[in-house]
Amino acid sequence: MKVAFARLGQVPQPNVRTVTLVVPVIVFISSILSCSAAASSDLPEHAYTTYGNSWQCERGFKKTEDECLSIKLPEHAFLTDSSWGDNWKCERGFKKTEDECLSIKVPEHAFLTTYGDSWSCERGFKKTEDKCQSAGVSEKEAPSDMPEHAFADYKDHWKCERGFKKTEDECLSIKVPEHAFLTTYGDSWKCERGFKKTEDECLSIKLPEHAFLSSYGGNSWKCEGGFKREGDLCSAK
Repeated sequence: MKVAFARLGQVPQPNVRTVTLVVPVIVFISSILSCSAAASSDLPEHAYTTYGNSWQCERGFKKTEDECLSIKLPEHAFLTDSSWGDNWKCERGFKKTEDECLSIKVPEHAFLTTYGDSWSCERGFKKTEDKCQSAGVSEKEAPSDMPEHAFADYKDHWKCERGFKKTEDECLSIKVPEHAFLTTYGDSWKCERGFKKTEDECLSIKLPEHAFLSSYGGNSWKCEGGFKREGDLCSAK
């Protein structure tokens, strides 16, 4: 067996092919690090990176050209989960103006609609400016099989009054649980913001860290920017 010894003072020559492959990789990694460093240095306060050199503002801040401005929430308002518009909505029972939430005055014989930002008149009443006045319409001929808490809709047909649900041959009273309200048509119910509907009750929603209530109804939750949902937690992406 022959053993090769390098002569004194002789430096081993690098493999040309290895050098050719390694150098571009080093350059590529360096370019990524330099871009990341540049992106971090250009990142405004209260912002986080998304894809490439893009960035978004943290929840509670609105994106302008080069900064994140704090969103001023008026009383009886909450942040939405959208990145456009004013980024806030009014609570149920309040109506949005330019920069505030005004209480909705529900007149006699009226009720708040499902979304809670307007009202409608009860059956037999019509909306006139800010009141509900008697519609003055004559009752239709009631079908012979019409049950209690029902009214004639058209010939040989009937509907249940608000707060009752129609079955095949009767109107059953709707039991509205705590932290719930009747929907616009009055034949079902929904949970208030911050509560989740089960079969017959509204359970309080437990928000994990880095989570917020969704703006659509507020009956579920989402994770803040830079976090993803994993089971009942929000983990960093």
